[in-house]
Amino acid sequence: MADSTVTYEAIVLYDNWPGTAVSPPFPVTDMTSAAVGHNAVHPRWPVGTKWEMYCYGDQASVGVSYRQGFSTFIYLQAGPDASAAIASVLGIVCVPDATIVAASVDDLLYVMASDTDVTTHENTGLVAVCLSTVTNDYFAWYWCGGVYPIEYVAGAAKTDAIATNNTVAAGGEISAVTLADQSGVGPRVNPTNSQAPGIGVSLIVDA
Repeated sequence: MADSTVTYEAIVLYDNWPGTAVSPPFPVTDMTSAAVGHNAVHPRWPVGTKWEMYCYGDQASVGVSYRQGFSTFIYLQAGPDASAAIASVLGIVCVPDATIVAASVDDLLYVMASDTDVTTHENTGLVAVCLSTVTNDYFAWYWCGGVYPIEYVAGAAKTDAIATNNTVAAGGEISAVTLADQSGVGPRVNPTNSQAPGIGVSLIVDA
């Protein structure tokens, strides 16, 4: 089925990642800044660290109104192929890289791929959305739960959209799928009796 799009404002993500999100240890206004260790060659925080912050939906904050509520962020490592054909840039959905097997290194779960040509983990329910362009093998914050965090992402806009497979319905649960027109990952309506974990809900139909 041909791809479509829906704005990120329409999506509320489930946080399916291990661990409990906590408040940042200091005031944060931009999750893409060097001050929080974003896009850093060496990790400032342990991979898998999760922060939760409240988006106030206040027009005075960023010049437009936006979805109010909590957003969850996770600290991950960009894969060695983050700049591949489907590059890890703002708004791109990522999943664990490569193929995880019993003998894999312990932290491979937290190494992310944006191009489905290099991963087999599209249906794990473990998704994270890039907040900016990330460099191969660098460490960065990703959006992994709650409402789209426009307030805390310098390059984000209310019109930012995610590609879908043209099945997303208003009020329906979504799961991740490889998109037909691209080699990236996007949401679909989670089919009845699907064994794929849900990754969130959509408030609006795709178009």
